[in-house]
Amino acid sequence: MTACEISPFAVRTQRSGTRFVATCRGEMDVTTCDLFLAAVLPGITDTATRRVSIDLAEVTFLSASGLRSLLLLLCAAHHNGKSFDLRRTQPSVRRVLDLFGFDQFRGTLG
Repeated sequence: MTACEISPFAVRTQRSGTRFVATCRGEMDVTTCDLFLAAVLPGITDTATRRVSIDLAEVTFLSASGLRSLLLLLCAAHHNGKSFDLRRTQPSVRRVLDLFGFDQFRGTLG
């Protein structure tokens, strides 16, 4: 059994110069948010990082808990002087973000 078959959610992180990218796959909900936060926070607190990007192309579901995690990371990034953006959001995920006004945070949605 692979990790993807065990967990409905996975995060792959990558650093490229001063950019930290977290590529997410699966359902982002209350059961997966701790994994997500644990994967991304080191990139935000890394002094070499200037830009944090979250790739949501393969996220199939975003709950209120997932939205809360994104907002916490956005605040942490801004607190640490990093830019923060979301990339390649699926229409269903974009609807949730739009519904809760996430797009009001300048430069976060891509």
